[in-house]
Amino acid sequence: MDFIELLTYAPLPLMLIALVTTWKFENSRYFLALLLVVESVDELLYKTSLNWTTHHYLYVMVMNLAFMLPVFFRTNIAHSIYQSTKIGYFKRVSEQNHYALQEIGLMILFFISFILHFVVYIEVWLYKWDVIDVLFIKNSIRPSVQTVLHILMCFALLTYTINTPKREGFYNAKTEN
Repeated sequence: MDFIELLTYAPLPLMLIALVTTWKFENSRYFLALLLVVESVDELLYKTSLNWTTHHYLYVMVMNLAFMLPVFFRTNIAHSIYQSTKIGYFKRVSEQNHYALQEIGLMILFFISFILHFVVYIEVWLYKWDVIDVLFIKNSIRPSVQTVLHILMCFALLTYTINTPKREGFYNAKTEN
């Protein structure tokens, strides 16, 4: 396994470590659990999607959306789960939701990846239709950008985990006043 392939699978163990480390903080636990569900689906389907050749890039775009949507709508998701189950945890999470800087950073990284793969998807189709002769973005730009995005995602997860106690303490003190 080379470094690039290792980076592809690095977020899952980092998310697990982050989840265990921040378990006592409900908002962080909920955020990381949502990411972990999507990351697990991605891990299960990733090797299969590589066999889809052209449509692999569409798969990556869908997975980027799958990472973004639960974060944007996590309050609504928690509220819906609470309405269905009446579990107090989901009520508290939906009422106390706040975004961390690292979460916004992750969303930006997912969006950049989405745009990159959208462009590559178009480029691959143009190549298949003999409109262009070289897959420049796919072969020259995408691998480097994707590597940087994975590294930045890992750093965002680490800083999210490290800053959780301070951030949650700030929001708890703010709600008590």
